[in-house]
Amino acid sequence: MMGGSLAHEYMVLTPIGEDTLVLCRNCGYAANRQIARCAKPAAPHEDLRPVEKVATPGAKTIDALAALLDVPKSKTAKAVFLIAGHEDVGRAREEFVFAVVRGDMDVNETKLSNALKADWLRPATDDEIRAAGATPGYASPIGLDGVTVVVDDAVPASPNLVAGANEEGYHLLNTNTPRDYAASFVADIAAAGDGDACIQCGQPLVTARGVEVGNIFKLGTRYSAAVGATYLAADGAQKPIVMGSYGIGSGRLLACVAEEHHDDKGLMWPITVAPYHVHLVSLAGSDARVAEAAERVYRALADAGVEVLYDDREESTGVKFADADLIGLPIRLTVSARSLGKGGVELKRRDRKEHESVPEADVIARVQVEAEQMFEEIRAKVVEVPFK
Repeated sequence: MMGGSLAHEYMVLTPIGEDTLVLCRNCGYAANRQIARCAKPAAPHEDLRPVEKVATPGAKTIDALAALLDVPKSKTAKAVFLIAGHEDVGRAREEFVFAVVRGDMDVNETKLSNALKADWLRPATDDEIRAAGATPGYASPIGLDGVTVVVDDAVPASPNLVAGANEEGYHLLNTNTPRDYAASFVADIAAAGDGDACIQCGQPLVTARGVEVGNIFKLGTRYSAAVGATYLAADGAQKPIVMGSYGIGSGRLLACVAEEHHDDKGLMWPITVAPYHVHLVSLAGSDARVAEAAERVYRALADAGVEVLYDDREESTGVKFADADLIGLPIRLTVSARSLGKGGVELKRRDRKEHESVPEADVIARVQVEAEQMFEEIRAKVVEVPFK
């Protein structure tokens, strides 16, 4: 999108994701479905047969056509009509595109757009399809002139496919390219999906939803050369600056954390990204002894370098606890007359129901132990992914 030759996306897997990812659990292949590749099984060898026109009334879809003729969808050719837009200097132009994939596959519009070097794509209308000489639901490139025909690379390797006859209610058996129609060019324009073979190891691929939370674009010298941004090289020559773009979506990261770490009471911040590690709640009311103890705990935490949010508001116990659960900091410390009566401070982890009493003198050490345990729990989940 940014015009670079290479892009890496950093994805959080989540059902709410707007992107579809194609993954191989065997070898680690991972790609956005927009550009993902798959290994396409070779069709059995067949001698090329003569084209034969057959009646196929009502068979306007690949499923209906395959059922009517009792052939697998892989023996059909699927036609997709699009208008490609090109923003040329000083003017815009449109191009009618006839994309052909095998019937058991779908067109990947991003791949097609890249192959065409198009600025945008849109579906062609029925009137535009008819104006090109084709018949919606019964179309093929055979006999058409003046259109751009893009053929997926699996089609030439799949002999004797069923394709439209460009006549209502009829299809053609045994169509082949380049014998029966010429492709403007052949490219990988098929979408990869669940069950397709991995391009690297051949094992079945799976799809998952994901949210892009970071990216790296390799921009090269495209933009620096355009604006004359140069540097002085060791040989004394002026050369265009080599550029890269590095982005982190902080808002997206926050949304992903909230989606993954919450319960019906509020957030449950992982300690690695929590805005504070400790939520200190003072339930002093008019009790000066409690207020003084809470203040001592707060200062001790701050002096020890513990990140602490101190709630000394004049609110009810219920409000303060509800807010603490809603905010969701990893550790809650409560100082109250009741906790002092039990010997000190109440400690509770946000991700657990249990709470315990800790002597005031031991609070810092106890918090540090809990915090380190939380860090270790997260470190144990980290899987190093080698850069390829």
